[in-house]
Amino acid sequence: MPFSGASDAANIQAAKWFVENEPRRIQIHGVMPVLGINGGFLVYPRVPAIKPAQVVGPCEPADDISTQVTPARFGMVQYVARVPVCMADQAIYRHPTDIVDGNVALGEIENWYGYYGRMDTSTGDPVFGGLLDLVAPGRIVNMGGAPLSFPCLSRAYHLVTANNGRPTVIMSNARSLESYENLCRLNGQNLEYVPWRWYCPATGRWNDCVVPSFNGTPWVINDEMNPGVQPADRRIWFMVLGDDGGKGHTRGLTRIVPAGMERNPFLLRTTNGQPDFVNQTVNMTKDIWVTMPAGLALGSQGALSLLTNFEHVGECGPLPA
Repeated sequence: MPFSGASDAANIQAAKWFVENEPRRIQIHGVMPVLGINGGFLVYPRVPAIKPAQVVGPCEPADDISTQVTPARFGMVQYVARVPVCMADQAIYRHPTDIVDGNVALGEIENWYGYYGRMDTSTGDPVFGGLLDLVAPGRIVNMGGAPLSFPCLSRAYHLVTANNGRPTVIMSNARSLESYENLCRLNGQNLEYVPWRWYCPATGRWNDCVVPSFNGTPWVINDEMNPGVQPADRRIWFMVLGDDGGKGHTRGLTRIVPAGMERNPFLLRTTNGQPDFVNQTVNMTKDIWVTMPAGLALGSQGALSLLTNFEHVGECGPLPA
């Protein structure tokens, strides 16, 4: 007779780590530069538009062209992910993934999602705020609800004047990138691509690939941005990333962290037990705290511009249930 109960004679193996079932795309994360700072704040001494030097004759007077320095101050906030863990669960269910280790890994991802979501917000405070707090009013193109267009994309692109007018990255949510792709195809234009690197889980290697671009600048997705249900909430950011510490206009956007935390931005803390003061007992639990102090700093406001309040181009239509 046939052998029965074969499954009972075999092990059931669980995959290691906790698998994120609905991951978000944060493509800018791989290129976002980090700057470690000593102290709680970074201050950029900004000057307004610099006047050109003048030509004067021998022994003729020259005008005073000195400029007023205005300090731009940037600080950090703390991102926190907290996970309670039952000590008995940790003791029993250890393989293949320790519960604490698994939750720490999830906490790190949650911190990154928090950081890149806050990047696309307005807090009303440019010291601790997001991009909407940092962008200069004169570097915003508001389309007033009109469909996304090439002229407005070009206008916003060329409002970036730092780095000799070369944004190093364009960032939006996925739907806004789809609109740009549809705009190209509906106008009979080939979508631009530039070299990029993508990770391949099958080989465990980074491969040379391409990414969509506009005017030769990579266009990346940030799923933590506002989903843009209404046109007024749709945004495409043009940015110069990085601060080379130079004397001029090459001081762009950076993630700032305390000095020494450039490579590992996370702090791990554990508190043991939850006391019940009424019954004079302590629960066998521990709270895992994964925290990340970080901020957003912008050297020159010429390194950032925004295209907003536009209608999408091309609609897929309702998808089948």
